Amino acid sequence: MLDVKKRIVTDEDGQPVAVQVDYADWLEIERQLEESSSPPKSAADMTDEEFEALAEDVSGHWTGGDGLEYQRRVRAE
Repeated sequence: MLDVKKRIVTDEDGQPVAVQVDYADWLEIERQLEESSSPPKSAADMTDEEFEALAEDVSGHWTGGDGLEYQRRVRAE
């Protein structure tokens, strides 16, 4: 975890409006964000095993009825 020293900038009413961080800390934050943000794979780019693992992971989360019917209804709105 990165220990970032920050300064809170407030307006005349004392409400926070911005945060200042040292430039070196900002560069490290950007580097870590770039490392951690890889574009998500599309189903077409997944191996069968990856797709099955994803399907298993999300299985049971949707409780709103028939997913295809929901999709059609939302797109028609």
